[in-house]
Amino acid sequence: MIYKKKYLKSSKRILLLVCLGLSIIIQSCENKKAKTENVAELQTEKTISTTQKSVGSIMEPHSGEHVWVFPKNKDTLGSGGKLQVFMDAESHPHASASFAKYELGVGGALPEHKHNKTEEIAYFLSGKGVVITYKNGKRIETQVKEGYVWYTAPGEYHSFKNTGNEPLKLIFTVIPNDKDGLISFFKKIGAKPGKEATTFSPEEFGKIASEHDLILKPVKVE
Repeated sequence: MIYKKKYLKSSKRILLLVCLGLSIIIQSCENKKAKTENVAELQTEKTISTTQKSVGSIMEPHSGEHVWVFPKNKDTLGSGGKLQVFMDAESHPHASASFAKYELGVGGALPEHKHNKTEEIAYFLSGKGVVITYKNGKRIETQVKEGYVWYTAPGEYHSFKNTGNEPLKLIFTVIPNDKDGLISFFKKIGAKPGKEATTFSPEEFGKIASEHDLILKPVKVE
């Protein structure tokens, strides 16, 4: 009987130790799980904070940066272009694309060019013009006016000119939103309204263009 009591007492002690051990193991597992979840949450927050997009906003019709491209002089735009930059790498560094409005003066035209990595999507607002593209090496001229959409893929030579008697107006998106991209090129060679534009030699102009992913089409000398 005495042995039986000692045995029961010893069994209870062993059972108590086992329960205590299991409790410690379970608690340890729960702590590890909580710690892992906390680390995961912190990593997620860090990822979100480093990739977070800029806060959306509403821009008024006349907001943004205004630039004259190829103006006749500091007081007269002439056949040059009027650029209104709503979004670019400077104003919206976290955005994936830049966005602007362009008005090409009467008789104006852009030199034929291509981009190695830049995509463009344009929507014509008003006026009349001709878009120049190439397909299988063949030059194609397409009449455009209000409502026409124009997409240009990387590597395609293109241009457009105003054939109407009023400015040819369009809005366009440039992808990617590169600090050395197309919008930056226009700002580099253009001037603020009322300011003298810098005059560049053909070599200087070509160098600036190539630095902004704008490759001019070689001109054939007859």
